[in-house]
Amino acid sequence: VLTPEVLVKNNGQTDVEGLLKGQIGEITFEKNIKLAPGEEKTVKFNPEEYQQLKIDDPQLWWPNGYGEQNLYRSSFSFEIDGTESDRTDFNVGIRQVETKEIDEVLHIYVNGRRFIGRGGNWGFSENNLSYRAREYDIAVAYHKDMNFNIMRNWVGQTGDMELYEACD
Repeated sequence: VLTPEVLVKNNGQTDVEGLLKGQIGEITFEKNIKLAPGEEKTVKFNPEEYQQLKIDDPQLWWPNGYGEQNLYRSSFSFEIDGTESDRTDFNVGIRQVETKEIDEVLHIYVNGRRFIGRGGNWGFSENNLSYRAREYDIAVAYHKDMNFNIMRNWVGQTGDMELYEACD
């Protein structure tokens, strides 16, 4: 069961009404929304309302060492009077993460399987934050080769999409 959500914002000076469209792989969904000037809100697509989000047997995303990192090509777009005004395209993995505290010990489960995190911190990127996609791919591959399956983006210092794409 998927529950996609997206943050939308009207940066204009007048009300905006349009059609918010989403796609995950071959699954599509859409919703009419209205935003006041400057309004920002999170729009959720609930599987109770969108039956196509209740999928059987998805190709799951697994952490390094647990299985494949299957990704689906995805997007969100916003149309006003049939004309696309904004769009974002990205890859997404489908997975379930649960946590339980047992005898004061945190247990993490990914896709129903116990997960043991091995990794370390990711601090400032080298070269004064001038990493490019190629450097992220190489650095993350080193982590994978060391059998790491988790990286802590220390205090969120690196927000580059290329880092997250390399980690996927």
